[in-house]
Amino acid sequence: MSEEQRTRVRRRDFLKASSVATAGLVLVKPGSAFGATANSRIQLGAIGPGGRGTHDAGVFVTSSNVQITGIADAFRDRLDQAKAKLDEKLLQQGRAKIDRLFVGMEAYKELLASGVDAVLITSPPYYHAEQIEAAVDAGIHAYSEKPVATDVFGAKRVIKAGEKAKANGISIEVGFQLRSSKIYQEAAERVARGDIGEFVCGQVYYHAGALTDRSKPGESKDQTRLRNWVFDIALSGDIIVEQNVHCIDMANWFLGALPVKAIGNGGQRVRTGLGDCYDHFQVLYTYPSDVQISFTSTQFLKGWGDVAVRVYGSKGVLEIHYSDNNKITGDNAFKWEGDPFDTVEERRVSGFVDSIITGKPVNSAESGANSALSCILGRMAAYTGREYTWNKMMRSNQRFRVDLDVA
Repeated sequence: MSEEQRTRVRRRDFLKASSVATAGLVLVKPGSAFGATANSRIQLGAIGPGGRGTHDAGVFVTSSNVQITGIADAFRDRLDQAKAKLDEKLLQQGRAKIDRLFVGMEAYKELLASGVDAVLITSPPYYHAEQIEAAVDAGIHAYSEKPVATDVFGAKRVIKAGEKAKANGISIEVGFQLRSSKIYQEAAERVARGDIGEFVCGQVYYHAGALTDRSKPGESKDQTRLRNWVFDIALSGDIIVEQNVHCIDMANWFLGALPVKAIGNGGQRVRTGLGDCYDHFQVLYTYPSDVQISFTSTQFLKGWGDVAVRVYGSKGVLEIHYSDNNKITGDNAFKWEGDPFDTVEERRVSGFVDSIITGKPVNSAESGANSALSCILGRMAAYTGREYTWNKMMRSNQRFRVDLDVA
């Protein structure tokens, strides 16, 4: 399959968003200073609250300085499900229920205009760049799930939005919660100070089980495609961009660099007949100083699975997993104890919330875009079977075009 393949469906440029909320308070956007009282909490809107999005929104609810006031999604049933779960959490915290729902493909525009101070973006990844850009243009802080884009064009939009956000004191955070892990942070510090010496080579892998078909009987082709976005190249970016970006982001972080070129392959061998995404990838990345990192991923496993980054240096080896056995072996041996995921989501969200309260914005737009681009580079190499350089990828300005009518 050519990387330049584009998905074209006629665009219906209309606003389908409509409020279906119960009659309630008219919420007034607070000023730049926030406190803990009910009417001075950060007013948060959630875009695309599916399973992951509802979970993320629930993490925000744990902050005493946040009130979720509205949610937007293309599907009414998903809105109702998310509202029920989040209202329960809000009531447990002694806060008001969500009083504004917006439904439709462009419902996020109504949400952005509803008086929110910040948005949580957990829609299908194809839409992240557009929605981050729209939030920044509206002067609204944005917390986006990864990846921030599925194509080169989208990644460039996010970088530009990040520059605008930085100039205007707006926070943009990306949901790379592993960067908030105390264990991984210390690992990055130890590598940066030279504990494993000069980088030589490394391995990165993400081996996971199959995902679930989310289609519903009787729905249109566009509705099915949107519900099953995880199996759609344009909407998800393929598994290397949508899921595997976590471990490739860690490789970039530990190496302190971005890949300069890649060569790879992959295919759809097990998960046939469901979407156009590959179910496995193998990519050889070359980083500066000719450091080569081999990457593999699968998304169909029954049995063993693991996610890890292993970097070999002249003085030792860093080995990082999603679970235990996180260690450095060699001249400066060290082993971490405990769960690397302990409170990582809470720490990530707390940092974003605090940045708004204190007026000291965070901005991970560029690093988030670069990690997405690193994955896109591997995808281009695998799709074409040819070596792709970073510069060639950036010059391509590769862009997917998606237009769905799910009314």
